[in-house]
Amino acid sequence: MTSSMIPDEARLHRYVDGQLDPVERQEVESFLARSPDWAARVAGWKRDAESLRCGAPRLPHNPALEPAAIRRRLRARGRQRLAVAAMLLLTAGLGGTAGWTMRDRSFAAANPPMADAVQAYRVFAASRSNAVEVSTTAGDGMQSWLASNLGRGGVALPDLSGFGLRLVGGRLLATEDGPAAMVLFEDGQARRVAYYVRPGAPFDTDAMAERRDGGLLARYWSHGGRRYAVVAPADDAQAAEIARILRATS
Repeated sequence: MTSSMIPDEARLHRYVDGQLDPVERQEVESFLARSPDWAARVAGWKRDAESLRCGAPRLPHNPALEPAAIRRRLRARGRQRLAVAAMLLLTAGLGGTAGWTMRDRSFAAANPPMADAVQAYRVFAASRSNAVEVSTTAGDGMQSWLASNLGRGGVALPDLSGFGLRLVGGRLLATEDGPAAMVLFEDGQARRVAYYVRPGAPFDTDAMAERRDGGLLARYWSHGGRRYAVVAPADDAQAAEIARILRATS
């Protein structure tokens, strides 16, 4: 090493840890004598090393705990973090569309369509004593109630007596987009079908879709600024035809 060269940090760390041969040590000490800033820095490293060694005199020697080794690991960890950050930045730049697609899919998985309709059935339709807040057996009376609460002409309710279903009543519910209503029908075996109506943006498809949630099956669609669903036990053989009829009148 010539007098004008600065020793690399690895050599300086070896000097601090007493790992240089006499010639190398003399070269480093000559450099430090000419460089007060480096001399102060290396002196600090020495104090750190001595503090670490004095703090645990009874521990066996472990090269991984040497100050130089610790500093090398910290530098490597810093470089690794920078590499990860660069990779994420590159991924964001190249795969923004894919990233948003995955985000949308994750959001959709956590918020399945018409989950509120299924929950309303599970909470209220399964109750034998508190299922509805408005009891009626007259379709006209229920349609007036729907019109007063949902507005825009209310909702047309067809006669489902051909399926053995009688009108039980309705319940008003709240959503983030405005009031929703659940209309409940029941057959002679106390099997219930719920017709759920709420405001909301149209779905991506114009076709009727369905989703299973436990033992329930919801068939849903959108029309005219509203979302509709027919919710019934998944094994209800008539529910699909009932949904088709209700969709035709929505």
